[in-house]
Amino acid sequence: MSPFSRLNTADTSSLPSIVKGDTAPAPLPPSVEAAYKKKCIQLKQRLNDIEAENAAKRIRIDRNKRFVEKMRLEQAILLEHLGKIQQKKGLTPEGLPLYDFPEDDPDSEGSSEGPPTVCIPQT
Repeated sequence: MSPFSRLNTADTSSLPSIVKGDTAPAPLPPSVEAAYKKKCIQLKQRLNDIEAENAAKRIRIDRNKRFVEKMRLEQAILLEHLGKIQQKKGLTPEGLPLYDFPEDDPDSEGSSEGPPTVCIPQT
């Protein structure tokens, strides 16, 4: 048997008066009222502080996102510029000199030579 099956919707005699809505709750003593008021003021102040911190953090996050976007754009521009410089100097993107492999050269068919070597001067 369910504990709610005993409760008739029309029968509210077993409910406290505050739930029934018959009467208002008894007034609190002044010391408790003052304590609640003080706690309420503290909570409102804490809420305002947290909202201010959130606003400051939101601004900082937005600023950081813009900075990251700017740095990504700058990186793309610099990489493109570096690629153009390397292309003018005849270098690969890894900074190695460009050269033709023997298999790309139609005149060197059947050659037993290996790929050309690259001399890197030591500084």
